[in-house]
Amino acid sequence: MKNNFLSIVAALAMVVTGANAQPGQGTRFIGIAGPTMLTEPGTYMLTASQTVSSSSGAGITIMGNNITLDLNGQSIMGTGTGAGVSVVGARNVTVKNGIIEGALMGVVTMNSTNVKIEGLMIRGRMGAPPEAGIMMVATANSVVMNNQILNTALGIFVRGGGSFGNRIEGNTMTHMGSTGPLGICYNPSDTDPQGPKGDLITRNLIRGYRQAVSITESSEYNVAEGNTFIFRNTASTSPNATNLVRNNTEVKIN
Repeated sequence: MKNNFLSIVAALAMVVTGANAQPGQGTRFIGIAGPTMLTEPGTYMLTASQTVSSSSGAGITIMGNNITLDLNGQSIMGTGTGAGVSVVGARNVTVKNGIIEGALMGVVTMNSTNVKIEGLMIRGRMGAPPEAGIMMVATANSVVMNNQILNTALGIFVRGGGSFGNRIEGNTMTHMGSTGPLGICYNPSDTDPQGPKGDLITRNLIRGYRQAVSITESSEYNVAEGNTFIFRNTASTSPNATNLVRNNTEVKIN
């Protein structure tokens, strides 16, 4: 794919119109009237739903370490642009427990480590790439677990050799149309010709995409095992023999 994903992600990372949220003792409750940036350690909780209206902004941007963002069952609503949550240059971050709907990208992580994305419901607009549920660029030692992703062109997209040692487990990715390209995709990034390395993809349900899993030749030593692929055209491709795609349940549908 030739889309300039990195430029989009960089814009999502840098354009934030709201004030930085400051931590307090214990859980920090944040009422958000517009985009917000978190830079200080702490546990933050979203107390009201919000809309992402900027084409290059994110609902919440995390650019600090040791941060937990609990969306508290609230919604971040998009209009086909921007990102719901963006994690950039951070470590030890958790994003959990909420709804992200209609944004170009549900969650973006970039140049980050030890990120956990858990228990989100991400709903797309049945658009074309780069619409994605979760985008990970140069992200390492992170976990994407037990999320529900519906009708995004790309379910989970992992990019660049700086992405390694991640676990993608127990997620459900569904496309209700016939044109969704990829459930899970591994490939280089715009500035890194290497693909992700040494990830585990397991116990995921990928249903309705034209191809369930695509791992490019430059991606190495990744394991996709114990998943369920209910696909339209192709279950998986992995031209590099160091990647193991095995013991998955594969069902082709019309």
